[in-house]
Amino acid sequence: MKRSFKLFSIFSLLVVLSLTLTGLASAETIRGKGWLYAKGNGAATLRMSGQVEIKGHGAGAVYIYGAEEINASGQGKRANLDGGGVVFKGYSGAITVTGEKMVVKMVGTKIEFKASGQGVAHLRGRGYYETAHLRGDWNNRGLEIEIVKN
Repeated sequence: MKRSFKLFSIFSLLVVLSLTLTGLASAETIRGKGWLYAKGNGAATLRMSGQVEIKGHGAGAVYIYGAEEINASGQGKRANLDGGGVVFKGYSGAITVTGEKMVVKMVGTKIEFKASGQGVAHLRGRGYYETAHLRGDWNNRGLEIEIVKN
């Protein structure tokens, strides 16, 4: 019985990993210079060095890992996570995050942020984005935007 459960667990993990990799492989990749502004719903994950300014609209959650500085003004729930991260849930207001090699993940129906610096943003859901020279839409297939300095 234990062996069957172990095999099932391994098989389940492989299926989940393959679905994740398929989703990432099908995402379109573009290059944005200077900064990235995005607004929409779904999920946005940024792996970058620089600064992210987030507008909280009282819906969803913001997860932050590896930031050197987090400034927040507004209302909502803030909690520390295992491993040194911070989560804001149902936050209405402004959150500014600064750091090197940080990860910022936003999930919800009202995502809005401006990122400047260098790194990669993965957007999945429905919304639009702008960079210093590009403008477009993001969708459920996913979009990866490499943010580079001018």
